[in-house]
Amino acid sequence: MTLSVLMSTYIKEKPHYLDEALDSIWSIQTRKPDQIVLVEDGLLTKELYAIIKKWKEIIGDKLTIVSSNQNKGLALSLNDGIEACTGDFIARMDSDDIAIANRFELEERFLLEHPNTDIVGGALQEFNDNNSLDKIRQYPQSVQEIRNSIHKASPLGHPTVMFRKSFFDAGHRYNNKYYICEDVTLWFEALASGAIINNIPDVVLRFRRNDSMMKRRGKQKAWSEFLAYSHGIYMLNGVFTLKYVYPFARMVFRLMPSSFIKHIYNSNLRNKITK
Repeated sequence: MTLSVLMSTYIKEKPHYLDEALDSIWSIQTRKPDQIVLVEDGLLTKELYAIIKKWKEIIGDKLTIVSSNQNKGLALSLNDGIEACTGDFIARMDSDDIAIANRFELEERFLLEHPNTDIVGGALQEFNDNNSLDKIRQYPQSVQEIRNSIHKASPLGHPTVMFRKSFFDAGHRYNNKYYICEDVTLWFEALASGAIINNIPDVVLRFRRNDSMMKRRGKQKAWSEFLAYSHGIYMLNGVFTLKYVYPFARMVFRLMPSSFIKHIYNSNLRNKITK
């Protein structure tokens, strides 16, 4: 079986973040990918191009570059990247996160041992640039637990996920309808189609979180997230369900000051609410 890694970068990404991300998915992995697909979402800075050139020289033909002169956003860029992926398995990765050394080995093994599973994710360790954050985030592990909790919060850490290529061959793609909600929209659609999703308990990724992410996840995302979750609940549960309370409460939370949102994210209350 072969493995592709799919990631996208854009002009605002910090070059050293991209450098660290590529290093983590190539240099240290116990199971090296057979292909890395990097989507250039619009024109980049010369510093980012220099990092990409550096890794092209290191990785060679196993690094596939998909370029676009227009900034399309993550959903459409990932869809472009999917078309270039040749692996039997496709692992997602963000350009500012760091993969744990045995991530691909663990997830590939799970998919090989569970042939009915279409998507598998794992736990992640949150961190920030000043090393003041060290928090493990676990996700529900069985498909039933995922179905029972998805109305509360995303049941997968998007950059931890590995797909079977057959999932995309069946026609699934990221939906660009809801701003910054391409991941949870895909999970809802996957479950509605009968796809099997699981998580492993192992930490497979170091997830970078900073104040700019908190601000982005506040007001900008509130309405879009409400619509995405409401539509997903409708697909899975229909009209008559109390689960719609959760996206409403989430929207109210997103509209609160970013300092309060940051406090909740750093506390144990978030985990208690989403269980």
